[in-house]
Amino acid sequence: MFKKIVTGFACALALCLWASAEAQTDEAVTEPVKLFEGQWINDRNSAVQLIETEGVLSGYYQTALGQPDKSKRFPLTGFAEGDQITFTVNFKGYGSMTSWTGQMSEDEKGPYIRTLWNLTRDVEDENEADDMWNSITSGASDFRPMKAEE
Repeated sequence: MFKKIVTGFACALALCLWASAEAQTDEAVTEPVKLFEGQWINDRNSAVQLIETEGVLSGYYQTALGQPDKSKRFPLTGFAEGDQITFTVNFKGYGSMTSWTGQMSEDEKGPYIRTLWNLTRDVEDENEADDMWNSITSGASDFRPMKAEE
């Protein structure tokens, strides 16, 4: 009798372990939704390529404004959490950096990312006392998915 109980227990335990492993396999296969992955263009005609890996963003920003060559791509880094996003671009060699923070939304035209941004320009040390706050510019920008023909 004892042998039947132990054998039954062993079979039940093996079944539970198999079901648990199967559930973990199903969870591992399910990829999180990457809302921000892809190419976007903003209302100022600047483009961004976002790559999302476990909530960490990388990619490139290509500005349509300012001094940089319009074909130059600048690396970006940032984070995504649910439908929230933040990313920063160092316009290396041009003395400025910009950070965007916002949230994904949707309207009759489709999905878009509504952001606020802050740009800082380098101020020479001797001018910092007078010009520091003038070196920071803020604004708003919406990004929409880039269509194939853009």
